Amino acid sequence: MGATVKEIEIKAPPEKVFSYVADLPKHGEWGKHKVEVTPTSSGPMAVGATFDGVGHQMGAHHDKLTITEYSPNTRLAFESNGDAGTVRHVFVVTPSGSGVKLSKSMEIIKPSFMTRLMTPVIAFMGPSMLAQDLERIKERVESSPS
Repeated sequence: MGATVKEIEIKAPPEKVFSYVADLPKHGEWGKHKVEVTPTSSGPMAVGATFDGVGHQMGAHHDKLTITEYSPNTRLAFESNGDAGTVRHVFVVTPSGSGVKLSKSMEIIKPSFMTRLMTPVIAFMGPSMLAQDLERIKERVESSPS
């Protein structure tokens, strides 16, 4: 399954948008499903930083998250490994007009057996879920103080 990508315009500086999406423990604020993310490595956010994630969608699902790309204010990628297999998530922040364009993508790199069975459902629901995530990110970033 190829990457699913959605994007949105946000009226905020790149630093503000990037710092919000790069703060992985805040993903529970805007994710469609309840998720808790906890750092498991010490030090600054950088390639190789790790996190534990617990998602709650049809039961609890435990993932190990690893930062695979980190370019401050422009690009963040991480891979989650767990029940679904290996999934790559990428955020790209690009200056645009009076703010930024934020894109969010998800690509299943190595699907689990269950994920392979659910591919048609994921392909159907994925774009909508990404778009909803972006709307919630936009709402949070634009309504928070600078």
